[in-house]
Amino acid sequence: MVHKIVWSALAVKTYVNNIEYLEKEWSEKEILNFIMAVKRKLVSISMQPRIGATTNKRANIRKAIINKRILLIYRHKPQKKEIELIRFFNTYQYPAY
Repeated sequence: MVHKIVWSALAVKTYVNNIEYLEKEWSEKEILNFIMAVKRKLVSISMQPRIGATTNKRANIRKAIINKRILLIYRHKPQKKEIELIRFFNTYQYPAY
């Protein structure tokens, strides 16, 4: 069963911030790789919402690895059949996380 993907304002902001960071620090190839990795991960999550690891705080908040340095934090809302994207977290930018 496919779940609807909903982007929070923070998810949009951190997604754009990651692309801007990649534009400054990396090549266009890495930007395209990131965009494609996000698309693939969203398809996977929409079909299998529990694919991401649970966080310690809440069972419905999960994290999925986009690449070795970027995590997607999302909320699974099973009753609404919805996935809410919360934020994209880049450990290059915030290494203390």
